[in-house]
Amino acid sequence: MRWVMRVGAWSAAGVPLALLPEPFPWATPAACGVIAVALVAGRRYPLITALVVLAVSAADWRLLPAVMILFWQAGLRAPAPGPGDRRAPAVAAGFALAVVAGVRIVVSQGAGPYTWLLWIVVVVVCGVAPMLAGGYQRLRGELEQSGWDRADRLERERHLVSARARAAERARIAREMHDSLGHELSLIALHAGALELAADLDPRQRAAASEVRAGVSTAAERLAEIVGLLWAEDPERRVEDLIVRAADAGVAVTLSIEDEPGDYEAAYVVVREALTNAAKHAPGAPVEVLLRRDSVVVRNAPPPARTAPASGAGSGLAGLRERVGGLRAGPAPDGGFEVVAHLSGHAGPPGRPGPTEAGEPPRGNPATALRHRTGRGRTLAVGAPAALVLAVVGTLMALYAYDSGTSRLAPAQFRALPLGAARVDLAGLLPARQVPERRERAGPAGTDCEYYRSSAGPVPRPFDVYRLCFRDGSLVAKDVLPPE
Repeated sequence: MRWVMRVGAWSAAGVPLALLPEPFPWATPAACGVIAVALVAGRRYPLITALVVLAVSAADWRLLPAVMILFWQAGLRAPAPGPGDRRAPAVAAGFALAVVAGVRIVVSQGAGPYTWLLWIVVVVVCGVAPMLAGGYQRLRGELEQSGWDRADRLERERHLVSARARAAERARIAREMHDSLGHELSLIALHAGALELAADLDPRQRAAASEVRAGVSTAAERLAEIVGLLWAEDPERRVEDLIVRAADAGVAVTLSIEDEPGDYEAAYVVVREALTNAAKHAPGAPVEVLLRRDSVVVRNAPPPARTAPASGAGSGLAGLRERVGGLRAGPAPDGGFEVVAHLSGHAGPPGRPGPTEAGEPPRGNPATALRHRTGRGRTLAVGAPAALVLAVVGTLMALYAYDSGTSRLAPAQFRALPLGAARVDLAGLLPARQVPERRERAGPAGTDCEYYRSSAGPVPRPFDVYRLCFRDGSLVAKDVLPPE
């Protein structure tokens, strides 16, 4: 399905090359070559390729649909940088270079200021907006995936709660059997032993009493075996196995046990979630696990290299607070990350509360950060292009107002100009600038004509052009050229 959409998009991008006229000879083959190179280079260098094709499109505006596709794909591969991102200056510099290169190309073709200001609008609409839209679409996909990850994590936790309930029920049955049946069987064996030693029993009765005592002893042993099975821990839920599996996966993890945890099940879950987060968000960093009677400490060093933030729900550590006495998860003094869980309701040591204490959401929670990034991406995708377009449009309106105001000849002044008047006498009445519109309509033969507009303002609208023709320095004709 993705290939069908890509083929359709690039086919649509090639329509202008087939329908619109060439701006210069061999423009269509050159544009096809640019698109072919962009398809290959865009996979490895999406943003650089899009910026280069954007600058080239100033010479052939038929490439703009392909430019929009390239920037959209660049946003999909890497979300647009937001405030505080280290990539933001580099991306801004790239767009600035593309704007400068495009303006030079437009100016070299003899275009005026309105054309290169329009080029800036094109950069915003065909470059910035598609890239931000692609980045926002990627963030939405990551947020959706994080939701599925969170649902999967909650499902695993639900199974864990069920397993704990079954284990608690097995332990209760074991205690009941040990306390009731074990006690009764011990009494029966004691009575049988006393009966076996009675002096007034004949050999047959003494043998029967001995068999009863042996049978009760055997039943007590079988009961002990059954109680042991009910009380035994699941061999797959041991912290040592977690450490071994993490080490086999390439994590440099060490385990220290000062004492057996009071709540072994909670300790297991804490270590599992902390190791998972360390492997995702600090790959390659060494991890230390410390087990105490009343607490579990999992600390990882800073990652050896800067890595992109991993996607995921990030709600595992936050959900542990409900099952342990207290949880602190936050940055460690050395720049790494530390998780401290207090077991069996023991209060943690006094000190600065962590991000997950006092009911606050964890500041380093990847799910919260991803939601914030998605919100910023939506704001940037809509607000940044709109603000840039408004700024350029405002500049265009101001320039047009200045241009039209300095080339306007008021209708009353035009009517008051007398034929035969000398040009030097009219110098103080005529505007300082002329307009380029309708100058192809030449005046009488042997005359030099000047052209002025009849209206001014920030918004373009149809206007009459006043033509004044001079011969030998005298006004010989004045005409009104209406708009076509």
